[in-house]
Amino acid sequence: MERRGLAGSKTPEAGSSAAVVKPTETTHEILEQPMVYEDPFEVSVKYMEKHNILQIFQKITEKLVYEKPDDPLQFMLLQVQSMMNARQAEMEGTLEENKDAEVFLEEVLCTPFSPY
Repeated sequence: MERRGLAGSKTPEAGSSAAVVKPTETTHEILEQPMVYEDPFEVSVKYMEKHNILQIFQKITEKLVYEKPDDPLQFMLLQVQSMMNARQAEMEGTLEENKDAEVFLEEVLCTPFSPY
């Protein structure tokens, strides 16, 4: 036996074997935040400023023009490697300085204080 629902459509009778789909989290579409448009030029400028790209190229170009090597690509490669080594040494120096400071503080803080 069929029942007629709103607008005359057929609906299954109560107790029939038709499955009733209940909305769940998996059937709902997850709404994402809309992407904010960022001007590609501005993104590029921020990146270049953050990483000092212009200064790096300027330094390499100055040395290149001054020294005028026979193999400019090899010269630029060596300049970049030199910059990377200097940065690594600086980072290691900073780590060493931090270790020295920690040792100093530990010695100062752990040494008993005597007024005279």
